[in-house]
Amino acid sequence: LPVTGGPGQARLLEDNREAWASRWGMLESATRTIDVGYFILEKDAFGFAFLGHLLHKARHGVKVRVQTDAMADTFGKHGFKRTLSGQDYLQELAAAGVAVKVYHPITWRLFEVFSRDFLASNHDKILVVDGVRSATGGRNIAWSYYADPEDHAAAWRDTDLHMLGAGPAQGLTEAFELEFNAPGINFEVTEDLLGNWRKRDVELLGAYLLMDAWLKGPPLSPDEKAALRRSEPLRTARAEALLGQALAGLPGVGVSRTPSRREREMLLGLAKELAGNPEQAGTAHGFDTQAELHAGPIKILDKTSQAGHEIDQINDALLALTRTAQTRIVIENPYVVLTETMIEALAEAGRRGVEIIIGTNSPLSTDSAMTQAFFLEDWPYVMARVPNLRLLVATGERKLHAKCAVFDDQLAIVSTYNMDFLSAYVNSEVAAAVWSPELAGELLQSFIDDRDNPKNGVLEYTILRDADGRPVLRDGQPVITFGPTHHLPAELLADYDKRRRLANFIRTLPWFEPLRHPPLVPPPVTLEPEPGP
Repeated sequence: LPVTGGPGQARLLEDNREAWASRWGMLESATRTIDVGYFILEKDAFGFAFLGHLLHKARHGVKVRVQTDAMADTFGKHGFKRTLSGQDYLQELAAAGVAVKVYHPITWRLFEVFSRDFLASNHDKILVVDGVRSATGGRNIAWSYYADPEDHAAAWRDTDLHMLGAGPAQGLTEAFELEFNAPGINFEVTEDLLGNWRKRDVELLGAYLLMDAWLKGPPLSPDEKAALRRSEPLRTARAEALLGQALAGLPGVGVSRTPSRREREMLLGLAKELAGNPEQAGTAHGFDTQAELHAGPIKILDKTSQAGHEIDQINDALLALTRTAQTRIVIENPYVVLTETMIEALAEAGRRGVEIIIGTNSPLSTDSAMTQAFFLEDWPYVMARVPNLRLLVATGERKLHAKCAVFDDQLAIVSTYNMDFLSAYVNSEVAAAVWSPELAGELLQSFIDDRDNPKNGVLEYTILRDADGRPVLRDGQPVITFGPTHHLPAELLADYDKRRRLANFIRTLPWFEPLRHPPLVPPPVTLEPEPGP
């Protein structure tokens, strides 16, 4: 893979609490530089604390650059882009010398409405500290990515990679700068003309102190955690104590003024959020950034957005690895809408005898009904085209959001890349490829754990094949032996029938030509049409 990288060490981050502790520790360790690029920065306890930590570091001389995407929060209801209610917080960072940019603002896209550029977003998840520590993967900055499922049953299931080494850090820095410095596509956030009229330092630094105290406080016993989950008055009392601790710490982070009533109420709300996450308490003590690291060459694959440069290392690498795989390909991805090019590459691998396993969501676990509509329409066709393919779907409450792959039990990939049209052709993405049998084995075990966890409710979709493994067709279509109709409620199937018709219309549009597929070639075994009623 002719891309930036080098020797390094990598740790797989599957547990949500460890993923947050890793990021918090990386920020805390920064002495020179921090680069942050996230598709989503949410206005919750995690988002406020993250920005507060960046503000704290910037005020202590660390050079900080931040980029977030506009499409991820189109109308500014959840993130930090809306003027006054959100952008003030970013302006507080800008006033401290932080370079802050919003990628491809919605109003700018109106001039591209007849181009695929209109859809282009920065889907990267990048954190680089001091040019040597770095992280990427599926997680954004929001509660759903870091809450423990013991506290919130709907917390997402995701995977990140924590890396040490100048090579991978340089690769992620280059990917960050390609989008951050892209001309004519970024809105630069600056402080208000006459200074930041509505100060947000108390809220941001207070959120930082709240989170820091919660992570570094004493771990809670099982009985204490259960009591917090059960009792709202107890959560309120714990939040008030946490708030008092944070307010007492404000002078130590450079805030001398007395917080207003509004600021105290806002911070109390964040403290209550933290009290509702008792599994997070004390996790800074149990996370060792030097533990569970696997050494090996690490390379960073970058793909710029349709609206920026024309660089695509990810699709090229995935196709090359698929075409040269010898024994097994295992993929876990939340959104599987395969392009014709990828289907053909997988089919070639299957014909060579390569075992192929794909794990993804079903309509019961997805957060994207439209991509799921494409998947429901396509999966029998893909199985008919790709020999040796097994297709596993999650049906539990937790949303699968991990974007990983293992090739030949040797090469592990952890990425932001969805196996859909937007990632393949429109958005910017990044991926880390690690040549390490040990890390690959650990990632394979995580696939097995996901499959076997009864809370995920994993099922296998299948089609009828003959004795030689070839698909059996009826009316030119694969015969389904187990699929969505066998486990989804009738009303949900009816809803998705409408979405599937829309998906088939969308693929006829010029932009979506890569999602069109040729008819199946009839195999030696076909079935007569089913008799009518």
